[in-house]
Amino acid sequence: MKKPNEVFIPGALPNSTYITRMMESGFTYEERLKQALNVSGYLTLISGPSKIGKTVLCEKVIGLDHLVEISGSDMLDSSGLWTQIGMKAGMPREGTTKSGDQRRDYMEETYYLTKESVLNYFKDHDLVLLMDDFHYASEEMQVFMAQQFKDAIRKGLRIIIASLPHRVDDTIRTNPDLQGRISIIDMLAWSKTDLEQIPQKGFEELKMAVPAEIIDKLAKESISSPQLMQLICLNICILAESRNLKEIDDSLLKDAFRFSTLNLDYEKVANVIQKGKSSRGQKRSVYHTETFGDLDLYGLILEALVLDPPFASISFEDLCTRIIKLIQDDSKPAVNSIKSYLKNLQEVLNSCDRSYEVLEWKDNTLYILESLFLFYLRWGRGDKHAA
Repeated sequence: MKKPNEVFIPGALPNSTYITRMMESGFTYEERLKQALNVSGYLTLISGPSKIGKTVLCEKVIGLDHLVEISGSDMLDSSGLWTQIGMKAGMPREGTTKSGDQRRDYMEETYYLTKESVLNYFKDHDLVLLMDDFHYASEEMQVFMAQQFKDAIRKGLRIIIASLPHRVDDTIRTNPDLQGRISIIDMLAWSKTDLEQIPQKGFEELKMAVPAEIIDKLAKESISSPQLMQLICLNICILAESRNLKEIDDSLLKDAFRFSTLNLDYEKVANVIQKGKSSRGQKRSVYHTETFGDLDLYGLILEALVLDPPFASISFEDLCTRIIKLIQDDSKPAVNSIKSYLKNLQEVLNSCDRSYEVLEWKDNTLYILESLFLFYLRWGRGDKHAA
């Protein structure tokens, strides 16, 4: 029988618990990606929320031996784009070729990586380039890569760009150089039924009985993230084994939730959100809550995220409802004040490094860009904050 860490794999391609999902069109995402990769001269764009399985889908369809993965955060210098891609594929940065012999016609020539040599190498070795987290590259670098990739796909390079749905539209979807040359795969959030298949398949393989109500709670707390589901299930197994338990109950489940946050380093991010933008000496209005005492609007926004049910995005109206629910006195913040605080909060997060890109306020909607951050808020800050 397999070990738990062979069944539940949070950070890589799972075999036992890989779930094939259906698109709204009735075809699987795997079929759609295979189709896209077989259309010559097209760039493939996979758009979907963080931790939804974009990379795992590529690894499953293409295979690890034929996939070259690069992060948008690595793309800092336009002059070194193809050098980085080639080196990631295993090509030497430079080398020496020799011909002839020492007595006659001997030639020694130094060569360097070029765009053409990289394209030929990918073609000869049947490789596919995956530019993951494309949104992490600067806007200027995104535009440059889009221009370079147009020529590369025309010459036979198969390229996949993976990014968040509301971060890549301007650079890729509406880029005039790529119009008519893009295969777009919009990955939808995981349904509750799809998420439930992970623990159902995994625990069955491990011969562990799990009540339906436990699986229901697992699906809820996974926040549409198969990676988070894999992590929680693995930690359930670790705790159950260490405590010699044969059944999974609510007590073990809550411990597993808290246990799963031990490697989530979001305390500084939560503190930055709660502190918000400098008030420059002006006193902020505070509101009384039953659980957390007096909070200003930044604190209320943070704690409103924790309330049930967890979400991947929330409308402004629903967020306001949550904020009002937390307040126990008659004072209520004005709608414009809440919007102003959200705008200021976005400015604060934008001024920090990329590890703080966990929320985005855009088009009257608050997006959770990082499901692990919301999970941390719900379970990683002690009993007072636990969901």
